[in-house]
Amino acid sequence: MLVNPTQLLDDCERAWREAGEPSAGAVEPVAAVRTALVLEALVAYRLLADHSDLPRDTVFARWPACAVHTVALADGPELPRRVAEARARVLAARPDLGSHGAAPESADEWSRAAQEAARSLGWTWRVPTAAEDRSGTPPRGATSAPEVRLGPGAGSVLLTLPGEPDAGDWQLSADGEVFAALPPYWVLPGPVRRVEATDPRGTTHVSAIVDPDDALLAFGVDGHRIPPDEPLPAAEICLLHAGTLQTEGADPGIVELPTPYGWNGWTLSRVSLTGVTRVRAAAAVPGNWLDVAAGRPLGWEGGATLPWIEGDDGAPVWHRPPALRLPRRAGEPDARLWQAEVRRRGHEEPLARQTGAPGELLDPWKDVPRPLLGPYEILVHRVGSGRRRRLAAFLAEGITAEPTAEWRLLAPHGGLAPARLTLGTGGPVTASERVVAFSPYEITKGLVLGDGIRHFTVEMCIPHSEVRLELGGHPLTWSIRPLDIDAADLAGESALTVRLPEQAVAVTPLLALVVEGTNLLTLRPERRTRTRRGDLRYSLAALADTVRDCVKAEIRLLVAGESVHVATVRTQPIAENVVPDGGGLLLRGLSHPGELTARLYAVFAPWEQPLTATVDQSGRIPLPAAWRSLGPLIVHLKVGAPTPTAPGWPHLRDRDTLVLRRSLWTSAAGRGSGARISEYLAGHGALPRDTDAIPYQWIVAARGRDLQACGARETAPAECRSALADAGPTALTGAADSALRSGELASVLAGSGLAALRIREVADPATVRRVWRQAPLCALLLTAPLLPYLSGHPAYDVGELYPEEAELLGEVGQFLGDASAALLAGQADPSGAVGRFDAQARALDQLPELQQQAVWRSARVVPRGLLDPDTRADAAWQAFRARKDLQYHATREEFSEALDAVSIFLDDGHPDLAQAFRGRDPGRLHGPGEAWMRVPHLSLGCALIARLAAAGDARAAGLERGLRHLWTPIASHAPDLTAVDIALAECLVTAEAVHSIG
Repeated sequence: MLVNPTQLLDDCERAWREAGEPSAGAVEPVAAVRTALVLEALVAYRLLADHSDLPRDTVFARWPACAVHTVALADGPELPRRVAEARARVLAARPDLGSHGAAPESADEWSRAAQEAARSLGWTWRVPTAAEDRSGTPPRGATSAPEVRLGPGAGSVLLTLPGEPDAGDWQLSADGEVFAALPPYWVLPGPVRRVEATDPRGTTHVSAIVDPDDALLAFGVDGHRIPPDEPLPAAEICLLHAGTLQTEGADPGIVELPTPYGWNGWTLSRVSLTGVTRVRAAAAVPGNWLDVAAGRPLGWEGGATLPWIEGDDGAPVWHRPPALRLPRRAGEPDARLWQAEVRRRGHEEPLARQTGAPGELLDPWKDVPRPLLGPYEILVHRVGSGRRRRLAAFLAEGITAEPTAEWRLLAPHGGLAPARLTLGTGGPVTASERVVAFSPYEITKGLVLGDGIRHFTVEMCIPHSEVRLELGGHPLTWSIRPLDIDAADLAGESALTVRLPEQAVAVTPLLALVVEGTNLLTLRPERRTRTRRGDLRYSLAALADTVRDCVKAEIRLLVAGESVHVATVRTQPIAENVVPDGGGLLLRGLSHPGELTARLYAVFAPWEQPLTATVDQSGRIPLPAAWRSLGPLIVHLKVGAPTPTAPGWPHLRDRDTLVLRRSLWTSAAGRGSGARISEYLAGHGALPRDTDAIPYQWIVAARGRDLQACGARETAPAECRSALADAGPTALTGAADSALRSGELASVLAGSGLAALRIREVADPATVRRVWRQAPLCALLLTAPLLPYLSGHPAYDVGELYPEEAELLGEVGQFLGDASAALLAGQADPSGAVGRFDAQARALDQLPELQQQAVWRSARVVPRGLLDPDTRADAAWQAFRARKDLQYHATREEFSEALDAVSIFLDDGHPDLAQAFRGRDPGRLHGPGEAWMRVPHLSLGCALIARLAAAGDARAAGLERGLRHLWTPIASHAPDLTAVDIALAECLVTAEAVHSIG
């Protein structure tokens, strides 16, 4: 007998309201079946509401008792699985409910809605968590989505990771690059469009970071991000933007702040938007403005912070709690109430709840148990709405702090002037130390605040002077130690910025070049009106000729009667070579006297994270016992302290990268696939070819040239490429676990023949969805059979697809960018000229390195899709910089023969592809020395032939095998260009196939 879902819900709603709150205990079988049916009915009605553009929460509002009992009887930890299974059953019966791209159900959303439903019914029931079910203690796992915020001192952009570090790693995918991180936060390595973060419990959260159309991020004065879909508040905020900032209305009083780490080409500005009507970044889409809201923004008011103490994520510490100003827009009625809930971070149970009218000033802390200590979250939402805004505050009620100096100046011989911070505790909150002393090379120190029950670690930091080097227009990290500057870098666009207190620049400080105690040259700071007044920038290009014949020179800052050593200029590499030394390594010919960091990479285990070690003054690098028998090592030296981002694979041609080829190797630890491939690289045994070995094969194939040069088995790269080719589609799926960039993947796709692999259908969309997160270029090839559905052709109706397949198509535009839609629709390539080496590339080749960098610097400032012009320009720049290596391969006689073969093949039946191929022709060359200009031409030709082979063209498959030995070295030297060409070729070949239908 069929069950009417509306009647079922109405009957259960009436019965469960009469029964009252759900009780604990085992569920009877009849009740279990009824609960499963109710759950499925609720899911169906929520999908129907979404399909009709109605709020999903109206379903819970109509049947609140059903919501409560369903969540209660679903056994907390089982709720996500049961909701997902119910959704799958509904969509299997009614696929049309998912055809509009409905967002998946969230178990957390169900739990929150059930809690709200219980309140509306006057019940005291609350959602039990898995941890409380077992032990009665608060949960330690992640309970909320990550959030973007400015880091300490606005020196970085962070993604906060809820939960405790011992709960396990978060797996992060930033535009297809994979990272692992632990709470409380992860430092973004630079501008990315989005980050998919999977918490230790397997829940994936998607955080949008940069919208290329806006090229602007807004942050409140406390560092928390202002949601991108809300108007900017008419208050003082920080804007991180690409290009200059443009405003309409009143003068915003722009003050330029130091650029956050990794965001080269972006500017961080502090602005007051009072009286400003709208804002845009110069790099945004023309005419794309962000409105400034009239009315009151949501935020803190009053209270007082301790400027010398910060929480674990750089948040200010309030010793007098602030009040909360509720948001209000112009003309908003008072009847639309807002509610604020105070929670402890990582806990779901509210400590207090306040309700107020728009624009009202609330005291959210009045009902919170004292003492107020630690990080709190305030969730603010409009009554009746499920959408919430989150504010955070770290409180330490009653704590006082008094420094011996408001600012720590640079000491004449390095470091900072010593200082002390005295803590006062007049209430129940206590501190682990009363007086904290800072030595010359200590910027921050930890302190533990407690109330007898809870303890929290905070950081103390007194504002201080520091110096920063800028090379090629890109600022490096700030340092309190004298900088190490390679004399070769001075000829480029180099500069030194010194940060001082504003009162110290009343008399302009000079920068002096000192050789053997003699001032050879002095520099005055540039006049930069938009920067902070105490930040002085000195261009160093004028020093290049003077230091050319000097072994070593010092740069000193002449300020307030002092001569402060801020940098050393050297003309030799940091060290000549590296040798074993007992339980560590020793640098020979060390020419750098300051702080050094060494990153060590294991040649026989190139998938392992590098070991970061500090080099002592004698040039010795200590090694843990496990690293003393790993075989050859690559040692990359870097001046200064370690950077907060994960390092990539080093460049062997960097003169500060050394290789220890003769190093002890015994055997790999463990017996997994990684250990067996390590033994293989060391020359023992055959290459493992099981499925678990595929991610390691990708890494060896991608980095094989470097591994060969450092002592690994000579045949390893070729054998790994062959093994991947034999694995076929499984190899493309396994790339998701390799953590390689798209460029590195592209070089292997070209060399192994996987770029020509024919994929007839998408057999497992769920598996391919995971590949999209971690290896999007391989996922594009796996999704190729579905790409015709993006063409707009009437023969390919998206409504025919399963929801999981349609979800895969949603990733294509995200990865490839706006150009993919035009290409798949059969339109002309909007950026066809980008990537071609022609007369402009010839002129660029004649310019000095400094001017070459200036021409290409704007590429990839804003993260865009793979086929967007900025990304293509960046890929072309990479190939241009490798032109000397590419010249060797381009001068081979068979190179010209290959170009002719591709041209003849495409002219015979593929006119549109032939036209795209000819668009890369560099034209008439001015001699054999310009053979490198033909490399992008052949690169696209090889990609087109490979994708035609993948589409089932037998003649193309034969030609691809003949071209592979020429394409492989091109892909090795210009991997990003290869990635662009493979994606471009796939779009062009798909469009041709769709067009041929008629």
